[in-house]
Amino acid sequence: MQSLLATIHEATMSSDAWPDALRRLMDKAGVAGAALIVTNKTTGTVDEAVFCGLSAEFKSRYVDHYATLDPYSPLLDTRWIMLSTCLPEALLRRSEWYNEFVLSCGVRDILGTRLTDTADHSVILGIHQRIGRQFPQDVEPLMATITEPLRYAARCHLDRLNGDQQFRDPQTTKPAGGRYFFHIENGAKYPDECGSVLLSPRHAAERGLTIARELARDGDWSGCSVVVIDERGRTITRVPIDS
Repeated sequence: MQSLLATIHEATMSSDAWPDALRRLMDKAGVAGAALIVTNKTTGTVDEAVFCGLSAEFKSRYVDHYATLDPYSPLLDTRWIMLSTCLPEALLRRSEWYNEFVLSCGVRDILGTRLTDTADHSVILGIHQRIGRQFPQDVEPLMATITEPLRYAARCHLDRLNGDQQFRDPQTTKPAGGRYFFHIENGAKYPDECGSVLLSPRHAAERGLTIARELARDGDWSGCSVVVIDERGRTITRVPIDS
């Protein structure tokens, strides 16, 4: 888990880190593919895409043709949604996207979410399981644990894509409050560069406690702490991670 979060953190600072982050995610989740897709809402086209695993060699086909036929991506929101549960089998049997792209990649099912959404762009992430395999039972709890770091990385990616302009994300930005940062440290430090806008220090402390509890479910983080910092660099609280 530490190496996965470290690569997600690297993606907050460099777009070149996304392929490694997706490969680490595939390994941790026990899946055979993953894709990060940035869609331009004005043009309706894909501005950027990172495909790993099963679908890697089919990336250009998706960007050039199948993206406009994709019935699954528009259904994604802040939840993690399984393709097999949100679209009826009868529709999929008739879908050119599903039959000529998804199945051709060797993909049986997809678990996806919309990481961030602005007036101009949306960023979605999906993990893919191969035909003949099921998603592991613990995949959804894993994805829930790393959703916030992935959202931070996606917002930073959009900032870089648009000349480092800061975008207001209606899914996560609050109308008032301050930005707080959630560093994980114990000798090695995994800093949160993007942070999250919350209403008050109390809300930030509660978020830090939630993060610590989620990480405690993974034995790799025993003895570490989640350190909550405000915009001025002041420590709000330090929450030990106890497995």
